[in-house]
Amino acid sequence: MTDMQHEQHILTAADDHEISVDLYLPDSEPTLILQVLHGLGEHAARYRSLAEAATAEGLALLIHNHRGHGRQAGRRGHFADRNGWGKIVEDVLAVNEFAVGRLPDLPVALLGHSMGSFVAQGFTIHHGARLGGLILSGSTWPSRFRAIPGWLLARVISLGAGRGGESALLDKIGFGDFNRRFEPARTAFDWLSRDEAEVDKYVADPLCGGPYTVGLWLDFLGGLIEISSDQALSRIPPDLPILIMGGEDDPVGGEDGMSNLAMHYAQTHHQRLTVQIYPQGRHEMLNETNRKEVTADLFDWIRRSVRKR
Repeated sequence: MTDMQHEQHILTAADDHEISVDLYLPDSEPTLILQVLHGLGEHAARYRSLAEAATAEGLALLIHNHRGHGRQAGRRGHFADRNGWGKIVEDVLAVNEFAVGRLPDLPVALLGHSMGSFVAQGFTIHHGARLGGLILSGSTWPSRFRAIPGWLLARVISLGAGRGGESALLDKIGFGDFNRRFEPARTAFDWLSRDEAEVDKYVADPLCGGPYTVGLWLDFLGGLIEISSDQALSRIPPDLPILIMGGEDDPVGGEDGMSNLAMHYAQTHHQRLTVQIYPQGRHEMLNETNRKEVTADLFDWIRRSVRKR
């Protein structure tokens, strides 16, 4: 594996929020920028292994901590006191603009995992022309039949608890019964991966997991409602290469959820669409027992599919 350079940067958002960014560079001139959006209840440092693999392939990898995640200013598990979803999406734009300024003329592929995949779609609906490719990992088609009642419930709870309050009920609804199909389970997070060591790392990481505020659930569910229509997806450039990748047994979406998501992209005339479903895989395919196969497939798709600037 080649050596890589690691740069850390702090960007300032319009509301003076500090965005913590990690940029990983290969030891030669990079050929492409892979911008990564992490999921709910995790953080940027968990993607260092992906950065090592990416830089070995000659790619630059850029990742930032979402608001309320990782080691940065602000309350953990809370996006913002108002307009949290909009601010999360605008942070992605700020990081993207930094990337293009730091490494001009390189195409950008945006990879969003889990919650990050929904943020990525929210970003691409508004700024798709900035991208050469979109990768949705551990994703699904967000059902409005669930998101709207969930948002209404969060709204009611916020009237008493406030946006900064916490709700065990909303946390339970948000994560559903993800571990149920893996019972008897060794941990509460067996749904993440078949690799026990990776699950144990997550459990032991003080920056992983909740709690989450009522405001975060309001923002997140509102964002899901915003992106979950064919009208919204139709604003994404139809010629943008899109990869939907994930595990067959992922309780967030799995085979059915990813197939449904792909169907909606097909209905909105996105012709450069690839779906890669891994048998028996769980939620974090980049941390799965066959992660070398997964990352090799990912980089192969990037080489073949991502549009040049």
